[in-house]
Amino acid sequence: MEPIFRCATRKAIDELAQELNLSNEEWMQDLPIEVTNPSDIDRYLDHYKTLNDDDKKFVLMEGIIDAMEYQPTETLFNKNCDKVKSLLEKDFQIHAYTIYYWACFDIENVEEWWKITPIMRKIWQDNHSEYI
Repeated sequence: MEPIFRCATRKAIDELAQELNLSNEEWMQDLPIEVTNPSDIDRYLDHYKTLNDDDKKFVLMEGIIDAMEYQPTETLFNKNCDKVKSLLEKDFQIHAYTIYYWACFDIENVEEWWKITPIMRKIWQDNHSEYI
């Protein structure tokens, strides 16, 4: 069963953009995906751990996942997998929709998946009991 759709709030976007010094224009539809930089993933992960606001965690995690996806090497991708996986499992209720989305359950062809899709499928499998 698909989780309830969740999207970013303007307040969370505005606050995170200011806190992380990210570009934030009215016309941007997919912030933080449009503005996160893969080379700054450690900074995003460190900032995530300071957050208490679920909306801000939701927004920042979308950027973190996108930054993971675009790591320039497999080594850098793997370096952060456990960190991201741990945060997603800890805050599964906040990120259920995001995890489900990136798990690509509607795509059967493995070649069309993102690099992070197998990890997301495993997180979903291990934590989604309330959605069965």
